[in-house]
Order: sequence, then structure tokens, then C-alpha cells
Amino acid sequence: MALPPSFWLLIATEALMTAGYSVSFPFLALYLSGHRGVPMAWVGLFLSLSMLVSGVSQVMGGEISDVIGRKKVMVMSLALRALLIGVIAWVIWSGTGLWAIFVFHPVGMFIGSFFQPAARSWVADYVPPMHRLKAYGLLRMGGNAGWALGPAIGGLLAAGSYAMLFGVSAAVYAVCAVILFFIIKNKPGAARGGDAGFDLKAAAGTLKDKQFLRFCVFTFTMCAVMSQLVVSTSLYAKAYLGFSERQIGLLFTLNGTLVVLLQYFITRVMDGWRITTGLTLGALCYAAGYLGVGYASSYYFAAAAVVVVTLGEIAVSPGIQALGANMAPKAEKGRYLGVQGLFQQVGSAAGIFLGSNAIQNLSPRFQQAPWFIVAFLACISAAGFWSLGGFLSKDANGQRPPEPVVIPPTENPEAA
Repeated sequence: MALPPSFWLLIATEALMTAGYSVSFPFLALYLSGHRGVPMAWVGLFLSLSMLVSGVSQVMGGEISDVIGRKKVMVMSLALRALLIGVIAWVIWSGTGLWAIFVFHPVGMFIGSFFQPAARSWVADYVPPMHRLKAYGLLRMGGNAGWALGPAIGGLLAAGSYAMLFGVSAAVYAVCAVILFFIIKNKPGAARGGDAGFDLKAAAGTLKDKQFLRFCVFTFTMCAVMSQLVVSTSLYAKAYLGFSERQIGLLFTLNGTLVVLLQYFITRVMDGWRITTGLTLGALCYAAGYLGVGYASSYYFAAAAVVVVTLGEIAVSPGIQALGANMAPKAEKGRYLGVQGLFQQVGSAAGIFLGSNAIQNLSPRFQQAPWFIVAFLACISAAGFWSLGGFLSKDANGQRPPEPVVIPPTENPEAA
């Protein structure tokens, strides 16, 4: 299957954007708790609320992209996000009160989250269902190429200036907005058009689709698990494993590097599988990997656990995007992916809140308790995805539909 040239440029832009994001935001929790004295539980609450705010914008971004087109939404989102990250950089540099971060970070998350449903819908516009797992896997590779580079740079810069981290992020987002402005074109007829209107009630109506609702519920629990990688892992590694910011950054770099190296090959292996099978196996990898983080007795043990978590990510991240796109009607991809994005963000917010509070309140009594909770949620997700697979069509589940059997006409003796 030939992909449009702009798809490969979107991958490159995603890599650059993720690098810019991961230079600074993985260290925001460490800055607030370590340099500004904010308790870990409060940090978790703040970041969770920020994720909830961005979840609402997922629905709005998907709806708007269906009406006015994907390109306008993506460019606007990145440009405004660059401006707001720049404000945060100035706040940290100037030492202004923490209230400014508590205001501008959620606003930036809200604006920035318009990008995801628009970009994923743009991919679905050009790629047929049976190839979407591969397409989203390639897009994920681009993002993780940036993730492999950003945290390592951020870990080095954090020792000198947190303000510089966010300044770099703002500049990168601005560059990405300019790139997309010049390279992205909407597919004619993909959006509903302005006459169809902006209808959040119709977006809520997607949940009348019982199988899509089930999928969204297990997306919620899965994303609560996935969100532990950045905030909870960094807080736990700092407080209980004694790792430095540089070591924590290198763990994230390991995660991103492995995705870049393995995503394409594992996606090829999974080609022809049911998407729900890959999601099930990925969820189980997350359960095992996070338990490994909890019981890590050395830096190398923790790195091995991150490898297992990464295998789960390679299977789950593109699978969730592909399955959501496959379940959506043609003219409602933005709507469906926006609603799915809401469940993803709310699940991530719940996971961050649960993880950070469990580390603060449960780990002093039983150090590994938070990771048993996370592993339990991962197993629930695995069971849910496995059960969902029996209700979906082959096309929706990423498999080629069976070839029609052509029966040759029989000869009619009388006609002869």
C-alpha cells in the first residue's frame, strides 16, 4: 500500500514534536515537588486535572476537524500550544508564583489536545482499515524517535535550568506548526463540512454503539495503566530507587529507542492478527513490567522492567488508535476518535492521580503496593479486549475480509 508523501512528513513532524514535549514535561513533576516543595499527591492531582481538561478538548477537536478539516485544527493547536509553553518557561525563569503554572499548563493541555484526534483522523482518511495498525505503528515510531532523544537532553538541561527546558519545547512546537501548515492537505470529502454543524450531543450519541462503549471502557482502564510510565515511574524512581534525573531520563530514552527499533518488526509479526489479540498481550506485558519496576533492586533491573513495559506499549498504542478508527463510520472518524480520546485522557488522569497518591500513601507501608494495583488494572484490560474480539467484524478487527467465492455458472443443456 502506497502512503501519501505527506504521511511520512507527518511522522517526521510527530518525532520533532514529541522530542520537544519530552524535553520538558516529564520533569514537570520533579520541578514542582523537588524545587517548589509541592507534595507528590498535590502534583498528581494537578497533572490529573490537566489531563481531564485535555480530555474534553479531544471531543471538541475531533468534532471541529470533521467540520472544518484536519489541517486547520492541527496547525492552530500547535501554534497556540507553543505560545502557552513559552509562558510557562517565562514563569519558571522569572520565579513568578506557582499559580501561573497551575493556570497555563491546563490551558496549554486543552489547546494542544485538539491535535491528536485531528491527526489520527487524517491518517484514517487516507489509510484503509486493514493497514491502519501498520500506519499508526509507523506514526508511533516517529513519536518515539523523539521520545528517545528528548528526555536524555532534558535530563542534562534540568541540572542547569528548568526554564530552558520549556523554552526549547515552545520553540519546537512553533516549528512543527509551520511545517504542518505547508505540507498537510485535507482529503476531499473526508469531513462532513460546515453545513453539518458542531454537535456535541451527537458525539455523546456514539456511546449508544454498545461495542464502541465497551471498547472505550477498556481504553480507560488501559490508559490508566499506560500513564504510569512518566509521572509515577519518575516519582517512584526518585523517592524509592534513588535514581537521579539523568538516570530517569535515560530510562525514558530506552523506552523510546526500543519503540523505534522494534515497532515496525513487531507490527509486521502482528499483521493478520486480530487487533484485540495484540491489545490483550500488550496489557499483560504492562502488568509484568510494572511489577518489575516495583521490585527493581538495581538500575539494570529497572531498565529490564522498562523493556517489558515497552513491549506492551508497542502492541497497545497503535492498536488502540487503529481499532477506534476502524469502528468509526466514514464521516465520523473525528467524532469517534475524539470520544475515544476523552476516555484515554480521563483514564490517564485517573492513573496519574491513583499512582502518585498510592506512592505517597501506600508505598511507605508496602513499597510495591501501587504496582500491584496497576498490574490488576492491566489484567482487567486484557480480559476486556479479549472478550471484545468476539463481537467485532474481521474488517473492524484489522483482518482482511474473506475473499468472495465465485461459483462459475453451470451449463444449461436445454440452451445448448
